[in-house]
Amino acid sequence: LVAAPVAIGFTPSCSNLSTRYFPPITSSDTSRRPTTNLHVKIKAALVGLPNVGKSTLFNAIAQKSLAQAENFPFCTIEPNRTPVPIPDPILPLIQSVAKSTKAIYSTIELVDVAGLVKGASRGEGLGNRFLATVRECDVIVHVVRSYDDPDMIHVEGRIDPVFDADVVNLELLLADQTHVERRLERRCESEEQATLGKILKGLRAGRPARALGLTEEEIFSIKSMGLLSLKPVLYAFNVDEVDFFLNRGEQLEQVKGFMSQIDQCDMEMDSFCLVSAKLESELGLLSDAERVEYLESVGIDADVDADTTPSADGSYNQMMSYNQLPLKIKNILGLGL
Repeated sequence: LVAAPVAIGFTPSCSNLSTRYFPPITSSDTSRRPTTNLHVKIKAALVGLPNVGKSTLFNAIAQKSLAQAENFPFCTIEPNRTPVPIPDPILPLIQSVAKSTKAIYSTIELVDVAGLVKGASRGEGLGNRFLATVRECDVIVHVVRSYDDPDMIHVEGRIDPVFDADVVNLELLLADQTHVERRLERRCESEEQATLGKILKGLRAGRPARALGLTEEEIFSIKSMGLLSLKPVLYAFNVDEVDFFLNRGEQLEQVKGFMSQIDQCDMEMDSFCLVSAKLESELGLLSDAERVEYLESVGIDADVDADTTPSADGSYNQMMSYNQLPLKIKNILGLGL
């Protein structure tokens, strides 16, 4: 017997996601409304410059060593993929009441792709392959390096989170601009053409598609385009262990300032979180006793489950990326379990 939520998977409940799968529904047409047992496969792409900690974060979230993480650019070539369970405090209760031997959590597919560099929109680095993978995803997890480590190469030679984020955002916008221009050169329906014209005007002005106030009908008309700048963004600021634990409050305030300075950041649709990929990876290698000892030494509640079952409770679990990122992705897409 398996205990699971009444609906396994996600039920779309926000316009930016539902229009990706369903055409707009009029009040007289209810036959196509999604039901509560609808299964929707959600994909999240880890993007960022090379050597910002994407693959290390991917391994930390997966709680396994799946992706190669090395101190040189493009150590990731082929995308790495893994399902990530969504913390659900209700599911263990259902399992207990039903006396089930196993609980199956709803999941998000996390995709780790190659680092993006200047000129990726023109094919530099692994440009086109990288962008094609991201177009298939529903949300972008933008990893931004916010720690200084002289032993870890930075492609720009300096640590500047706002500049780094702007580089990536600009490449995504330019890639969309080229994509839209090529589509408009071909024959397309009038509604799609009008929507693409509106989007192209915004892109040329430096505004991402998600900031243009598109209607559900307009979004649905161009759903097959997979526009990168239409996807919501979760910024994951990768910090060192000191800022992650001891200076957390101060670092969160600093990151809020970064968010307000990043070009194309939509404060209403986008979100952010603090992660410490290296720290989390190292904690995963410790025994339970060693982990508890370390956490108590930095003043963190060390009531850590040995099996790291997804949980929405507990200060330690709330901080860890394998808990906070899936929850933030669920919330940013307006999904229900």
